[in-house]
Amino acid sequence: MGVVPATDHGSAQRRLGSGALVLIAGLGVVLAVGLVTGLIATNRSSAPAPASLAGTGAPVAPAPAPVVSHAVVYELSGGQAALNITYVGQDAGIAQVAQAGTPWSVALERQVAKDSTQYYSVSAQNAGSGTLNCRIVVDGVTVSEASAAAPQGMVRCSKSMS
Repeated sequence: MGVVPATDHGSAQRRLGSGALVLIAGLGVVLAVGLVTGLIATNRSSAPAPASLAGTGAPVAPAPAPVVSHAVVYELSGGQAALNITYVGQDAGIAQVAQAGTPWSVALERQVAKDSTQYYSVSAQNAGSGTLNCRIVVDGVTVSEASAAAPQGMVRCSKSMS
């Protein structure tokens, strides 16, 4: 009879046992990570929402600044006429008049924030001979005056006030 080779069933069982151990350890890690993630998510959803600075969570608009009104009059006089009249008009916008005879004036009411700095200005070109004069009156008080005697000369009155 021949010799029957011996088989080592113990090494196969050892390999199977070590693979099962790795599998069980991996499943344990996955289970632990899932459990921790679930606990964190539960704590976040049950925690109160952070309070806003306003307390209600609704945005709060700042209080509007107090508004004051100023009566403004821009005047041009003398000379024969004025060209390219430019002045600061309503809401601090720039307004222009291509040509006007003298005397010329425009009156407007400016609504501005209280204690804000305002700029007033009028300028024009002398259209002929004679002296062209400008003047700015704010709330009944003359705040700027100037003259231009040269033909085609520019005259400018301006004032910054708070």
